[in-house]
Amino acid sequence: MADERDTMHREKDAILPDDSPHNDLYYKVVPIWCRASQDDLDAEIGDGYSCGFSAGFERGIITAMLKPEWVQGMYHRIRQYYLTTHTPQDLFDWDDHADETTRAVPVSNAGFVSESREMKLALELPDHIDTTAYRSGVRSIIMSKHTRRERP
Repeated sequence: MADERDTMHREKDAILPDDSPHNDLYYKVVPIWCRASQDDLDAEIGDGYSCGFSAGFERGIITAMLKPEWVQGMYHRIRQYYLTTHTPQDLFDWDDHADETTRAVPVSNAGFVSESREMKLALELPDHIDTTAYRSGVRSIIMSKHTRRERP
């Protein structure tokens, strides 16, 4: 079943329009982080490396939005690993690459709704639950806790 889903995703990904964000990652982000052109990377490391790098970068962004705590933990683990052979100053390149990436591919969140934890929870709740009543109940509990704390 998972193989069928993966195949369907690859088929859908293949017909994405030319203005796909993946193209920005491939053409602009790969040279920033790898410090080489796509052609040079493919010749030096192997065909498809730069495409794989951009796809991985894309999946990393998706994971960072959906599981930020995990990504932060993994970042610290990766950083500790690199510090076994690099100085902390060597890792300033990461910050430079991140800044260069945000300048090369500017993004505005104005047209997007933030995916808050409350929204994710609401989407996971079964349809038969009245989320308005649920939220009111949660607010009542929170308010009663704050009110109790204020009393001597």
